[in-house]
Amino acid sequence: MIPILYSYRRCPYAMRSRMALIDAGIQIELREISLRNKPSSMISLSPKGTVPVLLLPDGRVLEQSLDIMLWAYQINPVPHRVMWNKASSSVDETMASWFKLNDDVFKKLLDAYKYPERYPANSPQETLKQALDQYFGPIEKTLIDSPYILGDELSMVDIALFPFVRQFMRTNEEKFMELNLQSTNRWIECFQNSEIFNLAMVKYPIWQEIS
Repeated sequence: MIPILYSYRRCPYAMRSRMALIDAGIQIELREISLRNKPSSMISLSPKGTVPVLLLPDGRVLEQSLDIMLWAYQINPVPHRVMWNKASSSVDETMASWFKLNDDVFKKLLDAYKYPERYPANSPQETLKQALDQYFGPIEKTLIDSPYILGDELSMVDIALFPFVRQFMRTNEEKFMELNLQSTNRWIECFQNSEIFNLAMVKYPIWQEIS
């Protein structure tokens, strides 16, 4: 048995999981789902009903994208992808802070920017300013001096953040380009031309559950 990944192509959480699994060279069975008709086998494994969900050969289930990414790089420790705090057996504090900024702060701004009708308290212009101040500013600052967020080598941070940056950009690409984030735009273009991204975005037919 090989790991089974329940995924949805456009979901940024699923996207970063697929990219890490591809980067680590881990063979999986990918099951592309329909969000309107989620397979009962996935729900039985993960009642939360969101992707990604990874079923491991030993029966364990990973329901969070960062856990899937870390598992992939533990199975195949690709150089420079993960920095570990050996004392606590956890990811390095710098990596953890970027994950927190993206998942706890930026994701809320992304949702408000993409779906302004659901978040009437803030205008898109206000949300854009907050995203620039709290998220894109720090990214641009670090990318001015290096090709990747943590330095000269691609890391798990880049892979974890990119799908969310891409989704924000694609919400209003013309407005995003007006921000003139030259280093960030270079980073985005590098990713969009990368093999792991293009392999991760291959279209699969919706997986049909056999009843």
